[in-house]
Amino acid sequence: MLVTMTPSSVGRLTRNAAAPQLLESFFIAAVASFLGIRCFLALTGYPRIGSNGIHIAHMLWGGLLMLLALMLLLAFLDRSVEHLAAVIAGLGFGTFIDEIGKFVTADNNYFYRPAIALIYGLFVVAFLVARTLIGQRPLSETEALANALTLLAGRPAGPIEPDDEARIRQLLELADPKAALTRLAQQYLAELPTAAEHERLGATSYRRLAHGYEELMTNAWAERVLIVGVVAYAAATVVGVALIATSTPANGTGETSTVAAIAQVLSTIAGAACVGLGVVRLASSRVAAYHWFMRGLLVWILITQMFVFYSSQLAGLGGLSVDLIAYGSLRFALTREIVAGRTPHGVTSPHR
Repeated sequence: MLVTMTPSSVGRLTRNAAAPQLLESFFIAAVASFLGIRCFLALTGYPRIGSNGIHIAHMLWGGLLMLLALMLLLAFLDRSVEHLAAVIAGLGFGTFIDEIGKFVTADNNYFYRPAIALIYGLFVVAFLVARTLIGQRPLSETEALANALTLLAGRPAGPIEPDDEARIRQLLELADPKAALTRLAQQYLAELPTAAEHERLGATSYRRLAHGYEELMTNAWAERVLIVGVVAYAAATVVGVALIATSTPANGTGETSTVAAIAQVLSTIAGAACVGLGVVRLASSRVAAYHWFMRGLLVWILITQMFVFYSSQLAGLGGLSVDLIAYGSLRFALTREIVAGRTPHGVTSPHR
């Protein structure tokens, strides 16, 4: 059936509740692949794939990865596949956009210095567009119900993981309690068997980590240790980037190198400010604090490491690796807080 999109139908588009996490995975994978490729090529002397006048540019591999991600999204109805496709698409986009220098210069110059700034600009614009599409509005009752039904559709016969069950229940709490579909979904969810803890090694390991985190955060000193660790991490990042910006020899024109150094310092301070706001919010809400911590890390990953890489490839890749580990740990902790049903005020969400 052919569906025609009209302005009124666009306004009724249903947002994906997992969109922020999916888009973050896409952009982080894109930045990681771009910086990783630049570092790998520098360490290996920029090898060429092909012979006899044929050169297979890695842009083509990026296109193939994005094609694979699109095929996965079109072929399967599963939230885990969405996350996998977001990462694959990000890796593909970073691989593709890395060769932008060849397509904006008359001599196909891969080493065109302003290409870094062009890539950075594309990432920032794409990120802002993505945020605009998501919007800041909470999910409507219809959107919450649609997302709950989508999660249920991936488990037509059960069993269901406890975390997935908690997410679906939270979404159904936001849906219209009088709607027939809401009642049917609640009844269906109640009848689904819960997955046994010994079913999968991966699930068991994740559950042990989750239990360990929850037990750790019940200690009175846990948040104090968290504050010290976060502040120390932010301070080390600011000092490290400042040292790189002031001690690394210029890799291009003096003007370009100065702009890169200023961008490193300013973006690092902006990320540290987000982390500081998170520390302030930690006393009232871990969820709100973790969101601010993640915003700070995203600034460092998407902006700061770009310009650090311009000055020092080794420092850029090392800093990115540390930031990605910190981001993954923080995202895990945020997921545990949300699954536990803690609202931005730190209490369990009541039924609507």
